[in-house]
Amino acid sequence: MHARATATTVALLAVLTGGCTAPLDTAGSVPAPARSGPSAPVVRDRWESCDTTAPASVDDQSSGARDALTLPRLGDGFQPVAAVVCGMSMRERPGGGWEMVAEEARVDDLTALLPTLRLPDEAATAAACTDDLPAVPWLVLLDSDGRWIRPGIPIDACGKPRREFREAFGKLATTTVRSRVVRRLESG
Repeated sequence: MHARATATTVALLAVLTGGCTAPLDTAGSVPAPARSGPSAPVVRDRWESCDTTAPASVDDQSSGARDALTLPRLGDGFQPVAAVVCGMSMRERPGGGWEMVAEEARVDDLTALLPTLRLPDEAATAAACTDDLPAVPWLVLLDSDGRWIRPGIPIDACGKPRREFREAFGKLATTTVRSRVVRRLESG
């Protein structure tokens, strides 16, 4: 499955679960998400799977993915060689109807993605911003020893993932590693 389909599904889920940015404050600017915690992402032991690490429900995964806008940014101390994207998507059942599927996809070529993860956050704008929130992936980066981090995603002047990141993410070639049916949405 390509990241574009995952991103589309995440975007749909974000809209369905109310994934909107904060309204304009009284000064007319959008408050940017505040980065919190340590100055660099926490390096964790060997990656297991999305099933053991990512939020289990669609709602939790959508809000959990948005926290990437506040996580510490990727620095030079961690050298990623691959990425994993945890997501939920809807797929048509062979006998008809639809089901929600939890998916784990691997990315082995990070050439275009890594430079965008190192872009700085843009300063908040005083101009009006749209109320949508583009898809924010639940993304982890793996190093050659299998250790992993969840990097912060750079934000634009409206507090959304930067366009450069969204474009690079949308072009990633992914390989589905695991998928499982979470629930049936509509019977055939």
